[in-house]
Amino acid sequence: MIKITNITKSYGDKFALNKLSLEVKKGSIFGLLGVNGAGKTTLLSILNGLLDFDDGVVEIDGLNLKDKKQQIKSFSSIIPQHLAFYDALSVEENLQFFASIQNASQEDYQKAIQINSLHLLLKQKASTLSGGQKRRLNIAIGLLNNPKIIYFDEPTVGVDPQSRNEILNSIKEYKKHGITVIYTSHYMNEIEKICDEVAIIKEGK
Repeated sequence: MIKITNITKSYGDKFALNKLSLEVKKGSIFGLLGVNGAGKTTLLSILNGLLDFDDGVVEIDGLNLKDKKQQIKSFSSIIPQHLAFYDALSVEENLQFFASIQNASQEDYQKAIQINSLHLLLKQKASTLSGGQKRRLNIAIGLLNNPKIIYFDEPTVGVDPQSRNEILNSIKEYKKHGITVIYTSHYMNEIEKICDEVAIIKEGK
């Protein structure tokens, strides 16, 4: 599904990624484990077409990333660490707004609600949600374009243990829908709980 061969990304004389290679199987949950600054976020940004890389080859679903970036972006989604929705709107209003932007089908809209257990929170204003509930809303918005691939960039940062478990359990549900997941973390217990395979990334390698 995803094949990365010797990619590099540098900022001046500092390498964020240094001849990194790995493969991710279709429909799997693949963990990227590493400390802050190891290169995890840079790699996800490259895979989702948000950042260019200097050298190497990236193939996603048989497509070359440099040649087919927009096509690849249409079936992938990245869930960032920061929350990307409107506090003043309700959960339902946020979902409807982002669904309209992405031309999401009613089926995909309902799937995003169901997988992230948001049906009891739809009328609640986003600003009043707990940290874990906000994370689940953030993830649901990323599901609205019915992606084949989802990139999670440390989605449990700053949430309590119960909310962390809820988020991890929802991510395991994506595998049942055939979605390929890349999940970054610096928590070994999270990686062990949900991932089929793991790569440890250190100093961009």
